[in-house]
Formats: sequence, C-alpha cells, structure tokens
Amino acid sequence: MARNIVLQRLLDERDTLVDTIENVLMQVEGRDLTDAEQQVLERTRERIKELDAQIKPLEEYERVRDAHRDTRADLAPVPPPPNGRVPDRVPAEPRRMDGIDPNAPTYRSAGAYVVDYLRAFGMMERGVRDESAMARVVQSRAVADQKTTDSTGILPTPIVGSVVNLIDATRPFISSLGGSKPMGGIPGATFTRPKITQHTTVGQQVPAGGAGEKTQLPSQKMVVSPVSFSKNTYGGTVDISRQDIDWTDPSAWDILISDLANVYAVQTETACSAAFKAAATATPVAVATNDLKGWTLALYTAAMHSYSGGLQMPDRIWCSLDVWAALGSLVDVARVAIPVDTAREMGAPGTSSIANFSGDMLGVPRIVCPTFASGTCIVGPSGLYEVYEEVIGLLSVIEPSILGVQVAYGGYLAQGSLAAPAFIPLTMPSGMPTALDTGPVDAPADADAPAAPSGRAAKQA
Repeated sequence: MARNIVLQRLLDERDTLVDTIENVLMQVEGRDLTDAEQQVLERTRERIKELDAQIKPLEEYERVRDAHRDTRADLAPVPPPPNGRVPDRVPAEPRRMDGIDPNAPTYRSAGAYVVDYLRAFGMMERGVRDESAMARVVQSRAVADQKTTDSTGILPTPIVGSVVNLIDATRPFISSLGGSKPMGGIPGATFTRPKITQHTTVGQQVPAGGAGEKTQLPSQKMVVSPVSFSKNTYGGTVDISRQDIDWTDPSAWDILISDLANVYAVQTETACSAAFKAAATATPVAVATNDLKGWTLALYTAAMHSYSGGLQMPDRIWCSLDVWAALGSLVDVARVAIPVDTAREMGAPGTSSIANFSGDMLGVPRIVCPTFASGTCIVGPSGLYEVYEEVIGLLSVIEPSILGVQVAYGGYLAQGSLAAPAFIPLTMPSGMPTALDTGPVDAPADADAPAAPSGRAAKQA
C-alpha cells in the first residue's frame, strides 16, 4: 500500500538527516569533533527527535488503515439488486406482542363456543385436534386491561419548572427614599437625629440710615432639637425536619429561606408605608373633580404647601393602586392625557404604562406603593423621611434529638419624618376606581396555621 504523502516526506527527511550524521562522522579520523561539527550533529539529532514524534502517530494510522482494508477484502461483496432496482419495501404492519389476532372471532351463542372448544381438544373427531378451532378459542378469551390506574406505585410524579411564588418582595416605598440607611453599630432601643428647630435671625440695624450706627443688631439663638427614632424588630421562624431538607427536590430548605426573606421584605415595607401615611398630618388638599383639571390643581396646591412646610421642593408623589389607576386613566377631551412617551406628545402632563408602575405626573416621579391603603396619595420631598435598617438575616440551630432544624430570619427597622408639614395628603374625589380584595390566594385549610400576614403578604402569600 502507498504511504501517506506526509509520512513519506517525513521519512525521506529523516533518511537525509541520518546520512548527514554519517558523512560528518566519516570525516573525523583520529581527532575530536570541532565545535561546528558538534553543532551540526546536535541540530540534526534534535530534528530527528521532532520527526520521530510526528512519524509515530502517522505510522499507527497507516497500520489501522491497512488492517481495515484487509478486513473489507475478506468480506463477500453484496450482490447488486436485480435489474439495478431496489425492490419495493413491504409496509410495516402493527402486530400484537402476544400473537393474538386483534380481529377476534365473535361467537353467536355459548353453544357455538362449546363446539369449537371440543374440536380444539379432539373430543369430536376421535382425538384429532382442530388447530383452527383452537386458534379461535384462544383469540376469544378475554384479555385483562392494564391501565395507569393499576400502576400508581411505579408512575413518577414529575415537578416541572420552578416553584410558583405569588409574592412581590420589592419595596417601592423604601426604595423611593434612596433605600434604608444602615443602623448597625447604633446602640440602644432608640436614637435621635439632630434638627434645627430655631434658626438665628438677621434684621436691619435701626433706626434706618446713619442714625442706626452702632445700635444693637437683632439676635436669636439657634435651637437644635432631637428627632427620635425607635427600633422595631421584625422576623419569622420555622422548625423544619431534616427529612424535609434531604428528601425534597427542589430543596424545601432553599425555598423556605427565600420565602422568609421575601415575607420580611413585604412586612417591613408595609410597616414603613403605614408609618409614613400616619406621619403625614398636614391638612389634606381635596381633589375637586376626577379629571385632568381637578388633579392638576390639587397637585400644584399640594406642592405649594409641601414647600412651605419643609422648604424643599417635592420630588415624589406616593399613591396607592386605585390612585395609580385613576391617574393613568385621565383623559383630556379626545386624547389620553398621560401618554407613554411625552417626547411624542409635547405638553403632556406625564407618563404612564399599564405594564408597570413607572411613570410621572407633572414632572414628578409617581411611586406606586401596593401596601398603601386605598385612596392614599401624598406629595412631598423624599429627603425628609428616613428609614434605618439592620438585617440580621438567617439564624439556625440544629435539634439533634428530633432531627430538626429551627430557622429564623429577621432584622431591625426604624423610621421617622424630619418635617411632617412637608408631606401633604390629598383627599380623593368621587368616581375613583375600586381596588378588588380577593383575600389569600390558594390558602391551605390548616386549622393549626397562624393568621395570614397583613398587607401584600396576605393577598399574595
């Protein structure tokens, strides 16, 4: 067999290098090798090693190829089909594994079946069995049906996809304040924030003009008062068996920890939003009519009072779900007053989308807080309300005597208003959308279960 051209080239080069070594050695008679000769021999030897590393796998390939050709030569050639055509294939037909004809005979009476039965066993023809009768008897026998209801012990119950989790763990209200501030390292059950409650004064030197020279300037001391923040603890605990951890897939442990963290987020958001609403004690501004004119007048009036109460421009409009629905459905005669993109409709008072809660009203971000009570709408500056938090996270203890693990998840929370008059609530007009309260979703009927958590956790648990 002809060698691979690559292998042949390598072998020829190797033969040439071997001849080179022999020629050099033949010229050395009774003397040592010169430096040049040693370098030639060394380079030649290194090149031969490189060639050998390439030749070995190619020679192995040649051996395998030759063996394959020898094996094929020993096999008898397959004769060509007659007339050069492949015969038509017979279509496959379904057959029963037990060999019984699905078209079993139907006997007109019990007597007919008895006659066939006697012929099958040679009782009517003096010991001669009737094979056709035997086939009919066998085919007529009732075959028991094996259904999935009879194999429940071996039928698997697959779990498809991830566990459905009907809870919204986002915290839009706390996020609108820039998130919670760290509380770690602050000692005590309460702490305070300093606030200037009385400023110094500046006035005109009297009497006016030159006559007032060297007269006493007005003076007033500055008073810094404390704003108190109280720490509150939130958390939950569950006692889970070791079997529930080891035998479940997906792991009940991972799902449980994630659920504790999610419910903690919901409960802390609910507590903060409720405290914020309670702290907005300023005189409410009434929305006279549920239309663009009524809302615009009320929002601007609330913004005016907000600045007067905190000397900061309002930068948030916090609202509940029904207020979001009312603002999003405002129309101006023949057009939607709050389009999705204000760049396409100049002069529009805001943006809104039914697909998410993002949007604004009169250039102010609108923050939708599902934990707010219905009819809540508050205008104010986000920098004058603060939330502090220290998340403890997960705590666990092993209970070896009962093969259990007790876990808890919690944290500390404190919130407070730095200027209550800066947060102006709005009184809702008539004709507001109604928020549907469907109660707990798929709540288990467990008499020993504790009461469902309030707020979103109750509706989305």
